[in-house]
Amino acid sequence: MAEVNAHGPLTEDQFDVLKMYCKVDQEVEDDMLDLLTSGAAAQIASAVQTGMKPELLLSNAETRDRYFVAIMQQVKEEYDYRGEGADVMRYPLLDTVAATVNQLRTEVADDAND
Repeated sequence: MAEVNAHGPLTEDQFDVLKMYCKVDQEVEDDMLDLLTSGAAAQIASAVQTGMKPELLLSNAETRDRYFVAIMQQVKEEYDYRGEGADVMRYPLLDTVAATVNQLRTEVADDAND
């Protein structure tokens, strides 16, 4: 039977690392983190290439770690500033996440041309 991921595209271990990165010790906010994670993963994957699935970037050994760090950075930003959307000017993606997206774009484009 195939394993169902309870945390969107992330494994249980990756989700635990994400929670530690966001400084979340309890399980009461897991559902919100799941939503933020799924949204950030899809947003970043689509920024890399239209229609790209997060699972593809997470399953590729060459892109997995950078993509996962980008997800963590974006989720932490959205988690920390939730509810303050009108008070704080924020770009859709963090600068560091945008830089990772640009790196991954070139690698994905190179793979498609091979």
